Amino acid sequence: MAKWTIRKCSVAPQKLMSFYGCGKPLAYALYNRGIRNRKQLGEYTDTDNFIFESFMDFNDAEKAFAIVKNAVDKGKKICVYGDYDVDGVMSTVILYKGLLALGANVVYKIPHRVDDGYGLGEKAVEDMKDIDLLITCDNGISSSKAVALAKAKGMEVIILDHHEPPFRESNGVRENILPPADAVIDAKVKGCGYSYDQMCAGALCYRFIKAFYGYMAKELYNERELLIFAAVATICDVVDLTGENRAIAKRGIELINEHIPNTGLKKLVELRDIKNVSAYHIGFIIGPCINAGGRLDTAKTAVELFTAEDEKRAEELAALLIDYNEERKEMTARGVDEITELIENTSLKNDRIIVALSHNIHESIAGIIAGRIKEKYHRPTIVLTKTEKGVKGSGRSIDAYNMFEELYKVKDIMLKFGGHTMAAGLSIEEGNVSLLREKLNENCDLTSEDMQPVIRLDAQLYLDDIVVENIEELDVLAPYGKANERPVFASKDINFLFIRFVGSEKNIVSLTVEDTSGRRLRAVDFDNYDKWIYKLEEKGFNTDNSSSARLKGDIAYTLDINEFNGSRNPQLIVKDVRFE
Repeated sequence: MAKWTIRKCSVAPQKLMSFYGCGKPLAYALYNRGIRNRKQLGEYTDTDNFIFESFMDFNDAEKAFAIVKNAVDKGKKICVYGDYDVDGVMSTVILYKGLLALGANVVYKIPHRVDDGYGLGEKAVEDMKDIDLLITCDNGISSSKAVALAKAKGMEVIILDHHEPPFRESNGVRENILPPADAVIDAKVKGCGYSYDQMCAGALCYRFIKAFYGYMAKELYNERELLIFAAVATICDVVDLTGENRAIAKRGIELINEHIPNTGLKKLVELRDIKNVSAYHIGFIIGPCINAGGRLDTAKTAVELFTAEDEKRAEELAALLIDYNEERKEMTARGVDEITELIENTSLKNDRIIVALSHNIHESIAGIIAGRIKEKYHRPTIVLTKTEKGVKGSGRSIDAYNMFEELYKVKDIMLKFGGHTMAAGLSIEEGNVSLLREKLNENCDLTSEDMQPVIRLDAQLYLDDIVVENIEELDVLAPYGKANERPVFASKDINFLFIRFVGSEKNIVSLTVEDTSGRRLRAVDFDNYDKWIYKLEEKGFNTDNSSSARLKGDIAYTLDINEFNGSRNPQLIVKDVRFE
């Protein structure tokens, strides 16, 4: 059962609404986001005029620009080396198109997920011919050997990354271990000079190219296009949607809905039949299609899509990525079922850290499956699979567990690992899988409360507080994502009426909610089917025809507007319910 917590606010509702000049739902949501004065309110709502930190604050920025300028001016061959996920694809496209527009002699290389693995490898460097300048994006910070090899082959190297650098620890003090590149630009590097460290690689590359054009005294004519790519990367890489990230994501979505300047992205949006693009569409419809190429074939397909000028070719590539994604969804569903069955029928169900090995799951979807299992059990989860090159896997974590730090404690067990607080990738000998599971659980200090899902409420509302105008005001908070979630509210002592099960599988709950004043609103619950069935059966109601049933309790929800036959009415999207 989820734990409900309500954010503390000592200010009276009327005073809060007066200060922000809005209804109660938005007033509480703004307060809970730490917005306490007019300046903060302006910065949060007016992202068009957001003031970014100067890119030149990066210690190595000017050094990197001088190297790139020299390469462009002298026609040296530049290789942009990216990654196979959305962030890596968008980073590659931003740098490639930005440099190409300057007349640079530039090519790109995307590693193959299975054949090459993550990051810049020595084999990839060995295979590079006649490259003068190598620019990595969304990788490279952990590739010291490969960078050293590139330097030995006479290349200049620039690292653009956003991952945690490896480190050595002595007497409790950590020192970054950086690759021997000519310039390293990564806000996660201690002492790098740049304070905002939450950018994904796509946003970093957009900022890099924009600042480089300024350095060259050139106009970035395709800035709208590159900003859109940065926004897609920011949303899909699930970084905090705060500050610089939120400004990029919000402006990018606005630009997409005004006009999509990129042929490939336009075709992908059209084929998915999206009319008004939101962060949801980017994160859950567009992003998975872009990712699918790198999972099931090669991410070069996605890069080719976004660099294509011919509409027919762009449509073919977009359709191919959509087909890949449909196949990926089927594979994921089978994998989730398999891992769930493994957990339920073995001692894994008693572990606080789930480490599950399967010989059937494709390594490209191990991370997705780990995420689904983590959500199901609310426990840190690592899904491993047997490959031709040994056992590889991905992990996804919960807020109370720093996966990178915990894997670091047992690094000697693994062949290779990397990642951050909430996610990680690793390779390990099959004989050490059981030892990894044992050590992670032995070191784990998670409590039962840590493993309990938490619903953080912005405020308690009366149903009278919920009107269309107040719901419309909440649009100013978008786009929603990590660290800027859609506000959640709660109401107590609610009657649940006209309960029906709808949808093709009859697993969506449609109902009417009524409070003590008698006000009624429509509600829809997509997530708690089992709870409703259990309570109805416990109370002796017929679940096949439960519309006459009457239950009572508390409800947590987000706010939405139901539009039907030209009428617009408030609607609650149920997150959780507690019955009397």
